[in-house]
Amino acid sequence: MSTEKNHLSHPSKPDNQTPKSFKRPIWINLIILTFPIAIYFLFQQLSVSIDFYIIGNQPNSSTNLDKNISYMAQIKKILQSVAIALGGAGVILVAREYKKKNFTKAKQYATLAFLLAIISSLFFLVVLGLGVLLPAPFGDIFLNKSYHSQNGLTYYYLILITFVAITMNAVFIGLERAKEKTRFVLTLNICLIITRISISFAFKAIKQNQVNLIDLALADLIANLLLTLVTFYCMFSSKNIFKLQFKNLVFSKRTVKNILKLAVTLIIAKSTYEIGKLIILAMIDSYFTKDQENLVDIFGFVMAVNGIFYAISNSFEDSQSAMVSQSVTFQSNSKTFKIFKNVVVITLIIGIIGVFINQFCGEQLLRALKPEKVFTKQEITSFKEILNWEQTSLFFSVWTTLMMGYVSSYKKNANLIFVINLLRVVLRITILWFFHDILPQLKDVSIPDATQCGLSTFGSNIIVFLTTTYLFVSFLRQNKINQTPRFKKNKNNAL
Repeated sequence: MSTEKNHLSHPSKPDNQTPKSFKRPIWINLIILTFPIAIYFLFQQLSVSIDFYIIGNQPNSSTNLDKNISYMAQIKKILQSVAIALGGAGVILVAREYKKKNFTKAKQYATLAFLLAIISSLFFLVVLGLGVLLPAPFGDIFLNKSYHSQNGLTYYYLILITFVAITMNAVFIGLERAKEKTRFVLTLNICLIITRISISFAFKAIKQNQVNLIDLALADLIANLLLTLVTFYCMFSSKNIFKLQFKNLVFSKRTVKNILKLAVTLIIAKSTYEIGKLIILAMIDSYFTKDQENLVDIFGFVMAVNGIFYAISNSFEDSQSAMVSQSVTFQSNSKTFKIFKNVVVITLIIGIIGVFINQFCGEQLLRALKPEKVFTKQEITSFKEILNWEQTSLFFSVWTTLMMGYVSSYKKNANLIFVINLLRVVLRITILWFFHDILPQLKDVSIPDATQCGLSTFGSNIIVFLTTTYLFVSFLRQNKINQTPRFKKNKNNAL
């Protein structure tokens, strides 16, 4: 959902009219814009936590279901980033024409965006669905063979079908946001949350301790399909300005090419980091799997706890980018840096609260996720160790994302996002490999497994943050944004 506004080209300033949002304080605008996005991100985050709780503790199972949930959750994140990119690419053109009040062209672009999103998502469904059936090691690229058992392969296919539904929903949500229907979007997301949670708990109530991975995937699929029904109803409604009209649909090959090119760019930029995290999980599984402890599921628990506040903070990046784009459009370029400073302060407060909760309530949240599970002392120690390092992401990783989004709002491309995310992945893989394979050979040093995982996160966060800060400051100096406005000041445009 964050992509459709990040890369919009700035239309010319319309008749000296200033949006109402420019008359409110920056921090209020940020909170208003971010609230529905934060709800959506929280739903995606909490859905994993709910899965851990619903699956319960099944000691008789031959498979570590918590480990499978952690791994599959990362695959879902990759697919969601692809779905949002596919859905958001076409919406960018729609929003551009809508702001110009060129409604006929906007309606045609909306139909085209919807068609391309469906076709593209079905293409991914076929490729990913058939790819997993290839013999090793090629099939392992799509889903490692060790996760095929205990309904893992069926779970994989169900989340692929869900991916198609999410892609269509992303187009619809993007179009509604282009019309600035924030309340409606918020309502849809809340309904999605309630439906997903209700179905999951219904499975738990009916099947008691026999809930499996397929049940979790079905709950997610049913909830998203219900939203897809709403999507089709609204997209064919005569009251919708973006009503789908296949008759007399006219578009150029260049338009299709631009949408697909943008979609590919966004997919690469947005999914690189998530793919890297999947590689990290595979490395952790390979390095640290033991009979007494599996760090993959411990790592998943840490992500579930720390991810609550991380999701809230990260949701401000989309709002920041939208406000920066808007301020430049309305010749308020000298105010854009104030937007960034406000977001940094807000996320700093959220991060401090997150660290406080992690330190004093982290173990309680862990036990709330798995109330039926008896954790060993080593598992609790590993959880706390990884959490201590991982919570640095609430600051360094979030601020890195904010700086990337800020610069991308001006440059209108995702190259920086791709490069920084690739750097994140490479550093994290390299650091983990160094601590596990190289350091013990150089010195007689034994670093605990959990500490190795934590340091790979912390080291990557610090280096990437410093690198991004350097690029960010260079960008500010080059454009003199924080000192010299590019446009003449306008009192009516004060943020």
